[in-house]
Amino acid sequence: MIDIDVKDKKSTTLNGVYETIADLIGFDNAVKLYENFRGSQVNFPTKLFSKEFVLQEAIKTYDGTSESINRIATKYNYSERTIRKLLKDHIKNS
Repeated sequence: MIDIDVKDKKSTTLNGVYETIADLIGFDNAVKLYENFRGSQVNFPTKLFSKEFVLQEAIKTYDGTSESINRIATKYNYSERTIRKLLKDHIKNS
């Protein structure tokens, strides 16, 4: 970890996007990200949860209605079409 005086551990001492990151997750965590990924280009996918996880959640909560498909899709930021396809493929392969 970078050795820095505790009084300087504030987001405003950081450059550019690191300031925003420090505001969101804290100074020390921003430094950890920097130390692990500096010089790398990092892209964050729009989907936080994997299809495998979403399928397992859909299997648990799907009640056969379009409303439940909509709830699942909205909750996990997937399209209703994708949820239907995941469930259909699961049933086909079971």
